[in-house]
Amino acid sequence: MYRTSSLLATLLCVLFAPALASAQEPFSPLVPRGSVRLGIRGEYSSFASRYGMWAEGASSTGGLEQLNADFSGPAGSGMFPMMRDLEDAVQGAAGEAFTMSLGSMASVMEKSSARVPLSLDAGVFDWLTVGAVVPFVQRETEFSFTFVADSASANAGFSPGLADAALVSGFLSGLQGSVNAFDAFRARTCLSEPSSPGCRDATALLADARTFQNALSAMYGSMFAPIGSSSAGMALQARLVMLAEAFQAAGVTGMPAAVPLSDVPLTAEEFHGLVTDPVFGIAATHPLDTWKHPWALGDIEVRIDGRLLESGEPDGAHHVVAGAGAAVRLPTGVQDDPANFLDMGTGDAQPDVEVRGWMNGRWGGRLGLWADVRYGVQMKGTTERRAFDPNVTFAPLASQIRLDWDPGDYQLLELSPWFQIAATMRLLAGYRYVRKGHDTFAVAAPEVTEMVAEGADTGGGAEPGGSEAVGRKTDMAGSRAMPDPEILVPESSASSSRVVLGVVYNRAASVRDGIRGSPLEIRIMFREVVGGSGGNVPNTRSLEAGFRFFVGVWGG
Repeated sequence: MYRTSSLLATLLCVLFAPALASAQEPFSPLVPRGSVRLGIRGEYSSFASRYGMWAEGASSTGGLEQLNADFSGPAGSGMFPMMRDLEDAVQGAAGEAFTMSLGSMASVMEKSSARVPLSLDAGVFDWLTVGAVVPFVQRETEFSFTFVADSASANAGFSPGLADAALVSGFLSGLQGSVNAFDAFRARTCLSEPSSPGCRDATALLADARTFQNALSAMYGSMFAPIGSSSAGMALQARLVMLAEAFQAAGVTGMPAAVPLSDVPLTAEEFHGLVTDPVFGIAATHPLDTWKHPWALGDIEVRIDGRLLESGEPDGAHHVVAGAGAAVRLPTGVQDDPANFLDMGTGDAQPDVEVRGWMNGRWGGRLGLWADVRYGVQMKGTTERRAFDPNVTFAPLASQIRLDWDPGDYQLLELSPWFQIAATMRLLAGYRYVRKGHDTFAVAAPEVTEMVAEGADTGGGAEPGGSEAVGRKTDMAGSRAMPDPEILVPESSASSSRVVLGVVYNRAASVRDGIRGSPLEIRIMFREVVGGSGGNVPNTRSLEAGFRFFVGVWGG
């Protein structure tokens, strides 16, 4: 207890010792001439929700949504786009709409990153400072996922054609034979009495049968099919029985007895394989589980700041310094992996050019204000994305493409009032607003050439539903059509509002030769996003703690 009290008393004496300190503002881009400032900070941020956009009918709306929303709920066409064709086919065959689902998904998700920027700034003159920031980043997504497929949540499973192509091809051949036989009956009926009720009824029934046949052929072109015991499965069986009875009344027999359908829903293991196994067309590079990436380099920043005007004395009751600066951000970071649905990048990996104006003022001895205005131009670069509907959780691999990318410009405004509670201690509260414009995308030229070549090499295949289509397992998400990158534009803009609370300790050395050194600065900041708009704006909370050391190198 005695040791603890002694240490605490010593720390308080150091922090509040007025004889060894002089007034220092909590924000200072400049470093005294001949000094070097080394900054070491640790930043931890996390978020479990975001400001996103989603479709509501023909329009879209935005607001705060949980990250796990994309991985929770029915595993239907909103998760797997290849199920849309199945729903259309079943609706066409059964004559009524069905919402297909492989089961129910539930998840918990939180994304976080630890960032350690190392900064080095040198005072060329008292009014000019140059420096650089080298950030190291570690990213993590904590993810817990559960899949349940029971009679209450699942009405679709794998198509029987994946396991037994002959079963499905035999059924389609038998159905085709019955339809052809009834077509011959209709031709005979209409030949003798073209305007008779019998001809009209036979023509309508033939059209209905062909619709049923074509829809089933399309259904078997999918990797999924309704479960036989589901409402969709029973509706298809009932439609087949109705056609068989009508055909039999016309003397046409040989209609297949049952529609081959899925026997059981997917298991949890099969569902995970659906997401990661390339044969199913999604090919995620990481399973639905917690993901963590090792430490990696972010986008390095090179910067310069200069003082333009100064009013008052540094030790006086009134002191205002205003200046301007510029920064270049280098493409040294790593972008998200488009095939990893849990990934976060360490940077944009394309160059930025930023200009800024700033002001640091103190009035009345204890009250001050920091203001910072920035405008950034994000230069063109390349990126690899899955150019697909952002509302779909598992975009297909066929939509992944390399793009020429021109990110939108951004603007930043920060206002941070502060209050001096001791000669070395400042409390501050601030507000930061950031806005970024829309990006533009274009398919990279080598990708266009490659896809045109693929199209030229593609030959004709079997008719839909034929024996070659049944049991197809490669490229099940669709053909290699040219993705449209314009679908990525609406969610590329963003704006956010953030509040800042913090405390800064700055212990200054004595004045020597008219130059003030600053041996040590300790900074603790809490930041939280309080509002946002756009397609993917993290609702982030972050904590920053760091040190800045000052060392005199030349010039006194």
